Amino acid sequence: MDIPEGEYNLKEFCRVIIDSPETVLSGYHGQRIKSYLYLSDDGWRDYLDRHYQTEDLGQITKFVGEYRNRKGAEQPAEFYVGEYKDDLQMVVTAETEEAIRQALLPISQHSDCLSPMPIMTEDFQTMNEIVLSSYDDMRISEFKSKRVPSLADARTRPDVDREIEYKGIDGRERLNEFREEYGVVPTRIQYEHENVSIRIDTSGKFTLETINQESFNILFELLSEVVVNVLELLDVANSIKFEKREVMPGNLKIQVPEVSSGEIHFDQQVTLMQAENFIRGTKISNDLNFSFTDVTKQAGSLDFSAQVTDENRGSLFNVSATEESMRIVPKHDCSFPSLVEFYLAVIQMLDGGARMKLYESHQAA
Repeated sequence: MDIPEGEYNLKEFCRVIIDSPETVLSGYHGQRIKSYLYLSDDGWRDYLDRHYQTEDLGQITKFVGEYRNRKGAEQPAEFYVGEYKDDLQMVVTAETEEAIRQALLPISQHSDCLSPMPIMTEDFQTMNEIVLSSYDDMRISEFKSKRVPSLADARTRPDVDREIEYKGIDGRERLNEFREEYGVVPTRIQYEHENVSIRIDTSGKFTLETINQESFNILFELLSEVVVNVLELLDVANSIKFEKREVMPGNLKIQVPEVSSGEIHFDQQVTLMQAENFIRGTKISNDLNFSFTDVTKQAGSLDFSAQVTDENRGSLFNVSATEESMRIVPKHDCSFPSLVEFYLAVIQMLDGGARMKLYESHQAA
C-alpha cells in the first residue's frame, strides 16, 4: 500500500485510503481492503518488532513480512496496525489471500499477547440486522449458515446439525427461507449494493471490495456493535489462570497454587459423538493446533474429560464436559490467546451458541 509518510491515528489512516484508493492500492490486483481484528495484551508491539520489519507512522505501525508467491519467489507483504480500542488492534492490508496466509495469520499462532478477535454468533446476527435495516435494497450474493437452535427454530428435522453455503442473486430471501425451514443462521455474508460491496464473517475478518466512506462507515458501525462482548470475553480469558500466591503462616513463607477456572456453557445438549467430532476437527484444522491426551469418555450421556495442549504456545489446561457445559481448568502457561482460540473452535465446530464465563477460583490441592 502506498501510504504517504506522516503520522496518523486509525481514523486519519482510513481517511487516506478513502480519499486516494487508486494511489494507495496501485499495483494490487483486485484492489480490496481486508481488515482483521486482534485482541491484545502487554507486549504485543514488542512481539511485532521481533518478528517483522516495523516502522512507526504515529499511532499506526507498518510491519512487513515475507511470503513465497505462486512462482516460488520471496516477496514482501505489507500490513498496517492501529489501536481500535484498548486491547483491540485493527490490521489493514491489501495483500493477497496467499500473502495473508503465510505472512499475517501466523502472527498470533505462537504469541501469548495476540489473538484473532472472534465474533459471537448471536452478535453476528445483530450485525446482519443492522446492515439490512440500513439498506432496504441491499443484496446478499453469498452466505454460509449453520444450525444454532437457540437462535432459530427449524421446521424440518430440527434435531439435525447442519451447515449450508449458498451463492445467488436472491441470497437475502434464501437466507431467511433457510433460517425458517432448517434453523440455520449466517456466519459469513457477502453484501452487494450500488455503492457497497463488503464481506463479513465470524472469524473477525472484514473484506471491503468497494473503497469509499460508506464501506468504512459500515465497518466501524458493525465493530461498535460487538466490541463490548468481545472485550468481556478477553477479560474472562485473562481471568482463567494458574498462579502461585505467597502466604506467610507464622514465620514460614510458602507459595500456594491458586486456580481460576472457566466454563463454556452450551446452547444445546452436546453428545459424545459431537465431542469426538470436535476433537477430530481440531486435529485436522489448518488454523488450530490443539492436541488432546488422557482422554476419558463414557457412552450414553456425555461424560468426557481430557488434557488439552496448545502445541503452538505450550499452554496446558484440562477440560471436562457434560451435556450442558465444559469446564476449563488451567495448568501450565495458560495464555489468553490459547483460551480465546479454543473457545473459537468450540463455537465454530461444536456449538455456535456457546458462551464462556469465569467459573470459580480456589487453591489447588
